[in-house]
Amino acid sequence: MYNTPHGIMECYENYLVFHLSSNGITAEAAKEILSFAGEHYDTKKYVFIASRKFPSPISPAAYKAINPKYMVGLAIVSESDAVKQEAYNEQGLYKGAFSYFKTIAEAEDWANTVVRKA
Repeated sequence: MYNTPHGIMECYENYLVFHLSSNGITAEAAKEILSFAGEHYDTKKYVFIASRKFPSPISPAAYKAINPKYMVGLAIVSESDAVKQEAYNEQGLYKGAFSYFKTIAEAEDWANTVVRKA
């Protein structure tokens, strides 16, 4: 587990769960968050599961910090309709597997499938 200035990151074999606690993610924040993931997974493929309890603006530039060779999927998890709308707006910014879920358990099952196929 990593405690970043933007939220807590829990790392598992095929995916990480990031519990966003800051209001918004800039390109700089994304680089910082993904550096923890890079340190943990090194050259192994993984899925990033973003748990968002509230709407939070994510800079389109933040998506440029992603290395699609290793981060092969992105799931956004929330029960908030506003977050769901944000997820749909962000979908075009990420070229890998992308999905939205209401529970982390659903996202974890999806992430394991994505990594196996990558």
